[in-house]
Amino acid sequence: MDQEFDPHSILFHGHGLIAVDKPVGVPVHRGTGHDTGLTELLGEWISLNPGLLDVRPGKKLHPIHRLDLEASGVLLLAAKTSAARSAKRAFEAREVSKTYLALVAGPMDSAGQLKGKIRSKLRGNYRHLPASLSYRRLRGDERMSLVEVRPEGGRTHQIRALMARAGRPLVGDLRYGKPKPSRQFRERFGMEHFLLHSWRLGLPEKAMGRSLDLEAPLPAAFHSVIEQKGWSALEQGPDGEWVAQD
Repeated sequence: MDQEFDPHSILFHGHGLIAVDKPVGVPVHRGTGHDTGLTELLGEWISLNPGLLDVRPGKKLHPIHRLDLEASGVLLLAAKTSAARSAKRAFEAREVSKTYLALVAGPMDSAGQLKGKIRSKLRGNYRHLPASLSYRRLRGDERMSLVEVRPEGGRTHQIRALMARAGRPLVGDLRYGKPKPSRQFRERFGMEHFLLHSWRLGLPEKAMGRSLDLEAPLPAAFHSVIEQKGWSALEQGPDGEWVAQD
């Protein structure tokens, strides 16, 4: 991967934690088929720019959670073992609030909940485990919907799998959606991926001594689809929540 870390993507750093806005197409860390990932890119940038963050150059960074290769948004990493342990405990105890934005195929109710068992990896083995999410439609028509999603827990591909089981796969999702309409969406809207964005993440006070509320800006791809669909632009109310479309 011939790519450099963008320091403008840093959303927060302190208390042994670093939050970044992960771009689409960059894995969280190196692995199968990828020589490097965002974790390694950030580590290299820290080594080349000592002192800009309160992190010792060469210090190993620990991703606290995962995002799909084609997903974007808030990603939390730890530069200290104690911070990693505290943050992971909060995730495991389901004390972390997570809000995603997703573009799905077809119409959706104004709000609802999805539950089911999905294939997920636990302690090295794949099993069918319970998963759930709640959603709120922000924009939509009979062919496509933009939804705000709050997953419970952190199963692998949880949002994608549950939406697909409900007959509303993420548009452009070649793995969980139908191949032909997925490719048609990508061609029509000029996309190379499905649209899933980790918009907001909140850590409780006990995880790091202060509450932490992180937010990653809406990517250009979402704005592009909203504009091409002729939907009204997203507006935030006084409480910071986006206003749903009637």
